[in-house]
Amino acid sequence: MDAGTDELSAWLDAAVDPLVGCDARERICFLNAAAERLLGWKREELIGQPASRLFPQRVHDHEGQSLLRHLLSRRAALGGRATRVLARRRDGAEILVELTVGGSGQGLDERIVLNFRRLHEVLDVLPEPVERALPGREAESVAGDALFRTVVENAPLGILYFDRSAIVIACNELFVRIIGSPKRLLVGLNLLSLRDESILHCVRETLAGHTCDYEGEYRAITSGKKTPVHVRFAPCFNAVGQVEGGIGIVEDITERRRAESERERLYREAQEAVRVRDDFLSIASHELKTPLTPLSLRLATLERRLARGEHVEPSTLRQARLHLLRITSLINDLLDASRIEAGRLALRPEPTRLEGLVKQVLHSLESERGDHTVHFDAPEQPVQVNVDPFRMEQVLSNLVENAFKYSPHGGTVRVSLRQRGGLALLSVSDEGIGIPPDQQRLLFDRYFRARNVSARSFGGLGLGLYISRDIVERHGGRIWVESEPGHGSTFHVALPLMAGAPAQPLAQEPEQLIH
Repeated sequence: MDAGTDELSAWLDAAVDPLVGCDARERICFLNAAAERLLGWKREELIGQPASRLFPQRVHDHEGQSLLRHLLSRRAALGGRATRVLARRRDGAEILVELTVGGSGQGLDERIVLNFRRLHEVLDVLPEPVERALPGREAESVAGDALFRTVVENAPLGILYFDRSAIVIACNELFVRIIGSPKRLLVGLNLLSLRDESILHCVRETLAGHTCDYEGEYRAITSGKKTPVHVRFAPCFNAVGQVEGGIGIVEDITERRRAESERERLYREAQEAVRVRDDFLSIASHELKTPLTPLSLRLATLERRLARGEHVEPSTLRQARLHLLRITSLINDLLDASRIEAGRLALRPEPTRLEGLVKQVLHSLESERGDHTVHFDAPEQPVQVNVDPFRMEQVLSNLVENAFKYSPHGGTVRVSLRQRGGLALLSVSDEGIGIPPDQQRLLFDRYFRARNVSARSFGGLGLGLYISRDIVERHGGRIWVESEPGHGSTFHVALPLMAGAPAQPLAQEPEQLIH
């Protein structure tokens, strides 16, 4: 052959479509690599052989002509469209293909070209009748093949079939959708060219006659799409028990992975909830027991003295009352948290002078101030808001008590009140231990306590700021914190100002009861 013929042969051999060339006597003189893969024959095995070897016996002749001559005679009627026909592989398996036959030259110089196309690649075909009517079991076999193809194509799982060379020769549409690559690229793909060692192991095991399972993320060659899949590989055997290829049954496990991830998240949250519950019960029992023990002792002392007719010191009664108020406060916090969760925390807003409410709270907490210094930066003008005075007093008391609790002995607690635009801005600052940045956004959650806080050293149920946030937000305001570990904290409360309404005088400080 000359250089031009060699170049043409190289071009044909590189073609994606399976091509077979025949001479005037319909003997094979050429087939490319794609045809070798599709039909399972080696080139040297078919050169010089009749083209009829590529088809089942029942389609060799049609209306007194060979199959190729019949299709050549129908070229004009077919208009270049393919004809669906069964081809026969070297191993005897019959595969449904679309066949286009063309020719050139005359007499002994005539050349016939067979262009095989896999069924999925053809968009426009004619059901040209090229098979003779089949009797009995043979007809049932053909019908069974059609039924099998229907089942595979409509299966709820992706399915691929590969030959002994690990080349994909067929797959269904669901497999194409799962993988995310065009079918024309998947069919003809050599599975041994993939880079995933687990897939390569499964393919080799399958061709060795063993089943194998793969689970992982398959990355599409063209799009780069990653899909979590589970693939069951199984070998296919011929009539004499030899492996002739394998199948892969592919399941997209994206939803399963998502469900597993969601279960893990819910499990972690449940574990965290159990931990928070256990911590809360431990802290609550400690907090309730702490005032109960001295209260019980003081009451026992009072009982003995009264029984003996002795004088009772007022300080003893005062201390007993303080312990009782502490217990009441803890119970009130529990009840308020329950009401908030149920959406039943009632508010009774009325026009209120906020600076007067601050002074009242600071005065009521004088006994808890200890050696702390309290500085109130009062506004020059009255600050009037429409709030529930009792509930807002609860918020202010919580912020100031926390400042006392977390400040060093002798530290200064600063309270300021200013008007900013249409808002009243209240700030409470301390010189205490501060709050880690990653803990600040959680500070207003129920039962939350910052990790740098010891439950034994700093009492409380972790409900005060949770309740305060709800009360402030239900008044149309906002509460937040600015803090740096080791440099104290500043809590801010912003509330809408009330313009033009007369302020009501502050009510007498109510006796603290369970509410």
